[in-house]
Amino acid sequence: MSSPCSPFRQFAAAMAFAAAAAAAAQEGPASREQARAAIEQAQRDEAQALRRYEQAYSDCAKGFFVNPCRERAREERDRLLRATREREVAARDTLRRLDAEERAKARAQRSAEQAAESKRRAAPPAEPKEPAAGRATPAPPAAAPADPKQQEAAAAAKRAEAAQRKAEAQRRDAERSAEDAQRAARRAEKEAQSAAEAERYEQRQRAARERAEEKRRIAEENRQRRERRAAERGAAQEPPAGTAPK
Repeated sequence: MSSPCSPFRQFAAAMAFAAAAAAAAQEGPASREQARAAIEQAQRDEAQALRRYEQAYSDCAKGFFVNPCRERAREERDRLLRATREREVAARDTLRRLDAEERAKARAQRSAEQAAESKRRAAPPAEPKEPAAGRATPAPPAAAPADPKQQEAAAAAKRAEAAQRKAEAQRRDAERSAEDAQRAARRAEKEAQSAAEAERYEQRQRAARERAEEKRRIAEENRQRRERRAAERGAAQEPPAGTAPK
């Protein structure tokens, strides 16, 4: 007869390689290639641990003490999965660290190149060598006389630019004046509307007061009419003077 937990022992023995690999990878990969290989190996080990656990879970049902056998198989599976995931996390951390180092190197190189370029541009131009003793220094060439046509063209360009600036300023002033006029018209329209609304409100109030007064007048007339009728009925029911009541 097989041992009660022989499926678990088979599962643990089958995963011994993964445990040994996890112990050997504690220091983490040192290069990008090693990190990628460690990630791939961790993923393969994880898939293998899951397959072995499913097989052990099924095999535990063939012997005695099924629940303890499955519980130990789950514990071994969880331990192996933690180990493989730790290796994968360490490898991915290595990749991120290498990427950060490469970016830092690239930034440093760009900064050095920019500093060198700025230094080159800021450097003063090389001074001409002094002439040898006894040799006359050539005089600088005389400035060519200004061309009258060029001067006239430059003056005309300046006048055109000044006229354009003036026209632009006039256009802006006209736009502002038009906007001010529109705002004033809108204010006047709102004020007129407000006055008309106030007048209509006052008319409605007067009409309401007149209706209320008319209702009160009619009510007073009806009351007086009822009192006269009541008095007339009372007078008609009284016996004449000197007549004894029956």
